[in-house]
Amino acid sequence: MRKITRQDLNKLFGFRSNVPWKMIVASLWYVLCLVVFVLALGSNPPVPAGTYDVFIWRISLIVIVLWMASPAIFLSETKLRNRLPLLKEHIGMKSFLGYSIIFLLFTYLFAMVLSWHSPEYKVAFNQYYAQFGF
Repeated sequence: MRKITRQDLNKLFGFRSNVPWKMIVASLWYVLCLVVFVLALGSNPPVPAGTYDVFIWRISLIVIVLWMASPAIFLSETKLRNRLPLLKEHIGMKSFLGYSIIFLLFTYLFAMVLSWHSPEYKVAFNQYYAQFGF
């Protein structure tokens, strides 16, 4: 396995400019993403669910983690960013538009994964959240 160098770190979103406050904010964000990922692996749905619905619940949490990590994935200096039309030119408004499209795609993906739950789970889930006024 290759050792991560300072040059690799300078390509990561939040570390590219070597501005200390940006590096601190980015580090906190990446740690939060890691914590959410660990919690996602060990969490269970808020309502009783079968194996299939627990699996779908975990997939939806992984989608949330990927969405949270998407700035690092899509805005860091990577080969992926250099292949995406709106992100490769590093122009502010184009990058904003490109990342907005990515955000909408993750929103759609999350909604799509949630729609895979069984009808019984959906009813129990809606009843659970109805008690909180949602």
